[in-house]
Amino acid sequence: MGLASKLAASQGAPGGPGGYPGGGQQGYPPPPGGQQKPGAYPGQQQYQAYSGGQGQPPPPQGQYPPQGQQQGGYGGPPPQQQGGYGGPPQQGQPAGPGEIAAYKQSLQQTIQEKRLQQFYPPNSQIIDQVANKASFQVDRLCAQWRINKEIANDIVKLALYDIVLFIDDSGSMQFEEKGERIKDLQVILERVAFAATLFDDDGIEIRFMNQDPPANMTSNVKTQEQVNQLMNGHRFSGLTPMGTNLRKKVIDDIFLRNLRSGRMRKPLLVIVITDGQPAGEPQTAVFDTVRDAVNEAGRSPLGTGAIAFQFAQVGNDQTAREFLGKLDADPAVGPMVDCTSNYETESEEMLRANPPVELTPDLWMIKLLLGSIDSSYDSKDEKTGGSGGHGGYGGPPPGQYGGPPPPNYGGGPPQGQYGAPPPQQGYGGPPPPNYGGQQQQQQGGYGRPPQGQPQYGQQPPYPQQGGYGAPPPPRY
Repeated sequence: MGLASKLAASQGAPGGPGGYPGGGQQGYPPPPGGQQKPGAYPGQQQYQAYSGGQGQPPPPQGQYPPQGQQQGGYGGPPPQQQGGYGGPPQQGQPAGPGEIAAYKQSLQQTIQEKRLQQFYPPNSQIIDQVANKASFQVDRLCAQWRINKEIANDIVKLALYDIVLFIDDSGSMQFEEKGERIKDLQVILERVAFAATLFDDDGIEIRFMNQDPPANMTSNVKTQEQVNQLMNGHRFSGLTPMGTNLRKKVIDDIFLRNLRSGRMRKPLLVIVITDGQPAGEPQTAVFDTVRDAVNEAGRSPLGTGAIAFQFAQVGNDQTAREFLGKLDADPAVGPMVDCTSNYETESEEMLRANPPVELTPDLWMIKLLLGSIDSSYDSKDEKTGGSGGHGGYGGPPPGQYGGPPPPNYGGGPPQGQYGAPPPQQGYGGPPPPNYGGQQQQQQGGYGRPPQGQPQYGQQPPYPQQGGYGAPPPPRY
């Protein structure tokens, strides 16, 4: 069952609006086999996504889920407490100072990890503006998608980027799997446009691999109606010149044009959606395009953080999966990209975790959106020698999807985490311990700004993302 079919089935299944098939109260999915898996703590057998579908109210504004107070443990059905997550919402409650400060700290951590200081210097008013509106917009996402607020909070990081989708419109998209791949593609386009416009009124840019629709249909895409208009009647034909036309239509026409003219106001997140391996071009074309774009950014005053790449698969083509695996594992290009398998593959891998994890289509979308700009999502599907341990391929990192609770769990958030005031050091200082699940690194290392600013003409090292076959960053 493809992404679109799975999503439609979950939203229209028995068990209440937006519930899972056979799910209990509030649409929570039953645990596999009805028994708790070894290694799970009480009540934790699957990641319990927020059950609010269309027609259901969002969680309360201005509040995060209370930590350490849910009956049945983290991940179990939330208690029906007044104003709490899962309980009756409080309408119109503004975000408190602590919540706004937590969003700012999350944004600042991403700025440091992805080296975006040239776009967002200390005391940037943009960060204040995003943090002030974040709670309301995150609540909108929770109401629209099947995710809880703890995960939805991370979507605020998209506000730091402009987004371009580069779409495979080769003939196989239409003829394979009875058109399911095109349905999946349309779902992805609609959801990326919705998530991006939560914080950016400009919408997203869309480019196709083979065809060139009118510019007024592919620029500033914001709504489902625009996506439908773009997709209706679009001709899917031809081969898959992924690297060649990614360079021509996205890197040259959008990224380098703005980079060299000094018009870049945000870094660029490039999301490539494909159903197959490249065809009709040299085998190294994709690798060369990514490497050249990052190197060009590194030679500019904005640095390598000016561009990020996400590659995602639709459909079940094995050669496409193998190609993305090679791209992610490449010692030179792998650290510059994140690759996400199709929904079915990712879902099966998470179900093999211990304890198993229910990866909903909406959580897969979060991974697609954030994998290349938030290392905690990138590390969720990495291999560690086939160990399957926490943080390994098929095994969730500690404290993440279905993993055991992090230190201090049940005792309130540590300083610098969501729901707690940030530490007193100023912006630009090192991130606090445990914040966002990231381990502190040495000066100039992973997740920290390099020593000094790179000079024009010099290429700073690109921050590692923990590629296929390499252990993810250590996590608390």
